[in-house]
Amino acid sequence: MAELATFNDEVDFLKKHFEVDVLENAEGAKIACVAALQGRTMTSNSSGSSQRSNGFISRKAVERGLVDPQLNMVGGEDRIWISPEGGQFSVFFDPDVEMSFANWRTPPCIDTESFELIDRTDRSLTYHKRASVTNMSGFTFDLELERRVELKNRSAVEQNFALVLPSDVEVVSHESFNKITNVGSTPWVAETGLIGLWSICLNPPADDAVMMIPFQPGSEAELGKIVTADYFGKLEDDRLAVSEELNLVFMRGDGNFRSKLGISFPRACSPIGGWNPSSQTLTIVEFNLPKTAPDGYTNNLWEYQDEPFAGDVVNAYNDGPNDSGEGMGGFFELETVSPALALKPGESFTHTPCTTHLTGSRESLNDIATTIFGATLAQIESALSPLKK
Repeated sequence: MAELATFNDEVDFLKKHFEVDVLENAEGAKIACVAALQGRTMTSNSSGSSQRSNGFISRKAVERGLVDPQLNMVGGEDRIWISPEGGQFSVFFDPDVEMSFANWRTPPCIDTESFELIDRTDRSLTYHKRASVTNMSGFTFDLELERRVELKNRSAVEQNFALVLPSDVEVVSHESFNKITNVGSTPWVAETGLIGLWSICLNPPADDAVMMIPFQPGSEAELGKIVTADYFGKLEDDRLAVSEELNLVFMRGDGNFRSKLGISFPRACSPIGGWNPSSQTLTIVEFNLPKTAPDGYTNNLWEYQDEPFAGDVVNAYNDGPNDSGEGMGGFFELETVSPALALKPGESFTHTPCTTHLTGSRESLNDIATTIFGATLAQIESALSPLKK
């Protein structure tokens, strides 16, 4: 694994291209956000002696500038998107075009357009944007996005997870409150398409990194299949494993093989996570998973859909070369999605992911992983077969 950059190095690099907002708490944990990149949290640094940068930043993409008409994959460990990506209600395709990669493009309001920093405190940053997006069926959503990013302290993390962090564990935790409001005069209804908020956490890859995605136990007849994992073709057991004993799906996060999984609403759980033995980092992503979803979840598959609101709640993605032989930089993603939003004029919804990185001794992290995910580090590391040569 390549040596990871330090937090200060990454911030200094970003400052050559953007204004960077840095928050630091009394314990020394830090986050860096960029208004020009939709207020996304680009990276973080745990409290304590470690200076390692946690987020994935593509320096090549940043140096190139926001010039790609399809997607500028600059990175960031908490960024907001709008779903669906595919289907007849996609906001990534213009009306009356073929649903192919050549025609795919990211809405500017979540790619190239800046948000405005409207408030700053010693523990939070708040950004704002008004925009319009049109889906493939021709309906235009007039919307307002407000994103508040909050840096948490150690005691808040302990209270949240109902545990005491050992003294040898360093922590950084940040939560984003992503509020979307229908500011138009027309209700958002299923017949013309619905949208959702989509939060994505990019992490530096490692050959031994593993994503852990919990699922609700139960029969397929009752809850449906456990996981959809054939987005880019079938995955072998060195890339994907399902443990019904642990109620966990495991996927490799080496950034070398394009792969993705999805979990449906009946199976979805919070939190989800990742374990990187090389850097001794346990990553936990929580989100506000609702008890009911009357309007379903947007379907992101690139096809005309019979069930456009039967999409995933949770996704995990491992980067790698696509059909053209190119990748987006090598990383793995932990993703959460809001329900499909049938908002009347003036109504709002807030999607709230919280990202926590823990580093420390193996013994301490093992206890935490067992408490939160019900699996030891040894079980996580051995879940996938050795990579096939």
